[in-house]
Amino acid sequence: MTSDLELLNREQAAAIASLVGMGAQSGVTVMGLSGVRRTRQLQLIFLDASISANTQQELGRRAQDGVRVFRVDGIEAMTAWMGREDVHVLAVKAGPLADGILGKLLGLRD
Repeated sequence: MTSDLELLNREQAAAIASLVGMGAQSGVTVMGLSGVRRTRQLQLIFLDASISANTQQELGRRAQDGVRVFRVDGIEAMTAWMGREDVHVLAVKAGPLADGILGKLLGLRD
């Protein structure tokens, strides 16, 4: 089931960290597993590569609803911008910021 997870390396995560951090300030970034589980209307989910396979599978199933789910090698490159290096799962609600983050990610892959 983890095949629904897209992979991000530390450099890619660092490249979008400031955008995700802006989302935390504006309330469109959801931090923590329980918050992500409760929130609907998500567009992007980022999870640390170290979380359990069961949690990866659970969150990977959100891809069936059109959510892009990324397994991040070194998520602390993103969470440090928010002063929350203890967070292993975060998400961005659907909207312009999520579109911008996705656009930047796609540009990094070209």
